[in-house]
Amino acid sequence: MEANGLHSVELKEQRSFFQWISFFIPYIYTIGIILIVGWMIAASSILGYQTIMKSPEAFFFQNTVGGQSINSKHSSLSGAYDNNMKNTVTASKAKDTWLNTVVKPFIELPFNKIILRGLFLLLVWMLLFLVIPVAFARLKKFKLFNLEFEVEDKELAVIQTVEISGGKAKLMAYLTSDHASGKVLDFLTSDSSIMYQEALEYFLKEIQVGYFCHFNSAFSFSIHIGNFPEKLIDLVEESKESGEAVAKNKVDNDIIFKKNYLVYHFSFNGIEFVTLLSSYSYQFDVFDKYLIGLLHNVLNKNVENIEYMVALTSPNNVETG
Repeated sequence: MEANGLHSVELKEQRSFFQWISFFIPYIYTIGIILIVGWMIAASSILGYQTIMKSPEAFFFQNTVGGQSINSKHSSLSGAYDNNMKNTVTASKAKDTWLNTVVKPFIELPFNKIILRGLFLLLVWMLLFLVIPVAFARLKKFKLFNLEFEVEDKELAVIQTVEISGGKAKLMAYLTSDHASGKVLDFLTSDSSIMYQEALEYFLKEIQVGYFCHFNSAFSFSIHIGNFPEKLIDLVEESKESGEAVAKNKVDNDIIFKKNYLVYHFSFNGIEFVTLLSSYSYQFDVFDKYLIGLLHNVLNKNVENIEYMVALTSPNNVETG
């Protein structure tokens, strides 16, 4: 393989519509709560200001003031009218319940109406986001009054881990198979050399498709030659010293603007390469590190063997022999 014609390759991962929704839902939820609470505070402040401007006493003693005005009117009535009123009040009290006596005056106060309406909106807003599974994807237990919601996903997580590990083991077996070795021959040029970068790109695409189809996981990859990403230079140096792939995942995988990275530094025919895998949602593990390392080692071995066999069977070598 020759150095000429080599260029950096990059295949980007596209963030899905549901990833954006999952990212923005917590912010929408928080903004909604802030707006409702802000409305409650603003409406209560305006009502209090208007009440103080009209009647400062009514701001603190609304019921008392009202009761005093009624008593003053009753004191001015005649005795006969008083007797009729007493009979009417006695009959009405027999019909009234404690709910009308205690709760109704409390609810009818303008200030209390604002508070109760705000609490109702908060309850509806919380229940709305509770029924959206994506908003509580990591919910383990939630208790509302006497209702308790609990997600039992431990067994499912274990099963998924086993399935993913088994799938990656199958990919490793494929890379070491005769079929994969035969695919390298498709990149043999007329001058009896292998287009190494194109072959590497082909197998990375195979792994990329396998991850998406079997694990529902997406990642981007890029192949850098000579000029390496400055923000990942520490990972490149670490991979160069250890000879293995190095992974760096986000602390919070829900942050959609940051990526998880897997870096592998290697050299072939005196040329330094860096294979970079990145993903917004998928976190790289030790199996990914082994898989990428195995890919490069097997590809290097296959390219060397094929170029050696082609060189031995070339007409020049046959005539010399």
